[in-house]
Amino acid sequence: MTASRKGFVLRWGFLILIAAYFVVPMLAMARFAFQNVPTALLTRDNVFADWSISGLLTALSNPKIVSSASISFWIAVFAIALNFALLVPLAIVTEVRSPRLRPALTALTLVPWVVPPIALVVGVATTFRAAAPWFLGNTLCLVPFYALWAMPFTYRVLDAGLQAINARTLYEAARGLGASLWTVIFRVLLPNMRAAMVAAAMLTVALVLGEYAFASLLLKSTLPTEMVVYEGRDPRGALALALFVMVITALCLGVVVRLIRRRGVSITVTGF
Repeated sequence: MTASRKGFVLRWGFLILIAAYFVVPMLAMARFAFQNVPTALLTRDNVFADWSISGLLTALSNPKIVSSASISFWIAVFAIALNFALLVPLAIVTEVRSPRLRPALTALTLVPWVVPPIALVVGVATTFRAAAPWFLGNTLCLVPFYALWAMPFTYRVLDAGLQAINARTLYEAARGLGASLWTVIFRVLLPNMRAAMVAAAMLTVALVLGEYAFASLLLKSTLPTEMVVYEGRDPRGALALALFVMVITALCLGVVVRLIRRRGVSITVTGF
């Protein structure tokens, strides 16, 4: 076997193993969630028998699931808005005025990941419990936590989007033609950043749909925490709902990949 053919076989073998690592558990979850035949009685003849989505429909009609999903939706919306308000101006200024600060800013956005979620929650809770107890009493107190946790994704996508459209050249050309700063931002840069902003928003939505630690530690009823509670009452329905959420998350990430490829965006980890 030649070296090139051996490399080809190894690459495809590795990809097949990775695919099996993810696909086989998903198939097992789907069979348990949607098929009413016990595993001990499963045969070749009834492998496609008694499949039903009734468990998923029951879970989706549960008032607590609907309420927690609505809460998670609004948390995601506010987290996206907060991140954009903080990072879009910062990313634009860095790109058009001080590109040398990009590595430092990229490293700074990684700081939230240095602190473990439990330490971050305990520290903030201890501080605000005495100074502003109303903050922890509101479910929206999760918004800053999720915004911080999504910050590395958001900044990297925004920065890559600005580099892909050559924002500094657009800025200098628009200013040279007499456009004001606000005109450059709102009529030149932001319209060209729509793909990057949508990609960053989808990543934040995916994070909120899957994040459990912050909500659990702060005793808030979001979709992930309510799914854990619901599993105790209806394991099949809970797994069906989990698969449904995973599909939505995969679609969000698919939108991100499609937008990134369409724009030819290249994202680096360090920012150097």
